[in-house]
Amino acid sequence: MPINLNVLWELEEEIGSPNFESGIKQHANELATDHMLVSDTIWVSRQRPAAPAGLRGLQGVTLSLQTGETDQHSGVTGGAARNPLGEMMQLISQMYDARTGKVKMKGFYDDVVPPSRRELEDFRNSGFSVRQFKKDHLFRSIRTEDPIEVMKRIWAMPTMEVHGLVGGYTGPGIKTVIPPSAEVKVSFRLVPNQNPKKIQKIVKDFVKQHNPDVKVEIENSMYPYSAPTTGPLADAVRDAMKFAFGREPVFVREGGSIGAVVSMEKVFKTPVMFIGLSLPEHGYHAPNENYDWQQARGGIVAFVRYFENLSRM
Repeated sequence: MPINLNVLWELEEEIGSPNFESGIKQHANELATDHMLVSDTIWVSRQRPAAPAGLRGLQGVTLSLQTGETDQHSGVTGGAARNPLGEMMQLISQMYDARTGKVKMKGFYDDVVPPSRRELEDFRNSGFSVRQFKKDHLFRSIRTEDPIEVMKRIWAMPTMEVHGLVGGYTGPGIKTVIPPSAEVKVSFRLVPNQNPKKIQKIVKDFVKQHNPDVKVEIENSMYPYSAPTTGPLADAVRDAMKFAFGREPVFVREGGSIGAVVSMEKVFKTPVMFIGLSLPEHGYHAPNENYDWQQARGGIVAFVRYFENLSRM
């Protein structure tokens, strides 16, 4: 069945928004397909092609606490007044260990399926380098220097991250105020088998137990995704990338999230495969993001070969 390109162009504007899934449901018959291919992923190293076999999901949360109406002088009210900034920092430290990244909320890791021996072998063969990882992302230090542990943490394990703390005085020097409110912006990356709705409940229950005055506002959610690494579609990806770049790819995972992928799998009930081409040095999503001809040229060959492989099925 030919796909209506006008429908695709209309829906492209909605990718990443809650309207995308309802949009493809509405046009499911016009967009019906046996299989989908996405090219929005990154290799680990230029030396070794990499095909993702999984995406992490996402659950965003905003935590807020209000204990007063205006800034108050710490010399007049300090000691008696509640400090929402301090209480929020205490709550965050109860939720996770910032030095190790380990989440301390009960039940958070219950559904996590660790990577298989085969997956770990592909991780090892991916060309990943801790030194290059730190250089690419301008890190002075990271939580561990063990390569396999770093790869597990960025691809195959869930996380909790603090993105912003809002409240109080943030100008130069010190202004001795006690703020009336504070807000913390948090997100969780989730791995296959974890459910954002369950994580929402875990967070709400934990906050209610440890500081019931804190308001929990649930932000955007995305489910994790697992792609097949065996079977004809996986074989077609392997062959196409080897034909184009001269080396068989490894199946790794992506640490990021693509909500549209989960929506497409759900609506069309068919696997979504990946042939990504970006490299870490391309500055993915950075202000100076770029792309080189070597990857583009190889990508053209890989896509042609891939669809040629499909035509033989």
